[in-house]
Amino acid sequence: MRRILLHLGLHKTGMTAVQSFLHENRELIWPRFALVLPYKTRKSGLSEVATRHSIYRLDATLAGFGGQVQTFLDGLDFGERRGLILSEENFLGLRPSRNREEGYGAAPEMAETLVSVLRRRFLGDEVDITVYLSLRQREAWLRSLWAHDLHQTRIVQDLDGFCSDLAHLPTLQETADTIRDRLPTITVQTAFLEQVQNHPLGAGAPFANFLDLPPEKAALLRGPARVSPSFSDEVLQEMLSLNRSSLDEAALITQKKALIQTAQTELARQT
Repeated sequence: MRRILLHLGLHKTGMTAVQSFLHENRELIWPRFALVLPYKTRKSGLSEVATRHSIYRLDATLAGFGGQVQTFLDGLDFGERRGLILSEENFLGLRPSRNREEGYGAAPEMAETLVSVLRRRFLGDEVDITVYLSLRQREAWLRSLWAHDLHQTRIVQDLDGFCSDLAHLPTLQETADTIRDRLPTITVQTAFLEQVQNHPLGAGAPFANFLDLPPEKAALLRGPARVSPSFSDEVLQEMLSLNRSSLDEAALITQKKALIQTAQTELARQT
């Protein structure tokens, strides 16, 4: 039986740590599973075509997503029994703060399309597909989205205004439930970041369980080497002030880099 695990996000729920865990342990994973991480999906254009559909929601954009996934999968070597582990948050659409009206509205149809393509790819084989969705408590999730956008863009909203603009979006649990309802014959598993972040393997813990390695190999698994930093309220307020300033873009980027470097140095001293 081929075992497939689709980790489809959601954004800002420990994705960096998960993908770091999978990359760090790739030598243990590859003999049993093809491993697909964002550097492959984004290089091939799959991430872009997925996010495009989440904006336009057309039959043509959904078919384009499915077609490019099919082409990508056809290029992978699965041998006779090899499974698949894929981790890519953009396969459920754009980050909701960049698509505020739709949020994850396209997620169920995109997940269904991905599963359908995989079933066609392995037609005639016995396949067990699991969709795994990492979640986060709403307040912490919204703050993380805001912090990300403060860093990456020039938004000038404070946290309260940002949260107010996204208040209409379903919770991540509700999004997961909608995907589960759309895929009644597929196992859809969830775990909150708050439940796994203190595990020795961190956000990689659910993947360690899925791998089901022999004890001697499981003991070799390493926790993620990279996690997204969590900045203090003071640092985020300074970043907001920079965004609201009259600095030109080049100067703004320079100031942000300096601020983040100082914050990271301080965090390193405290650990």
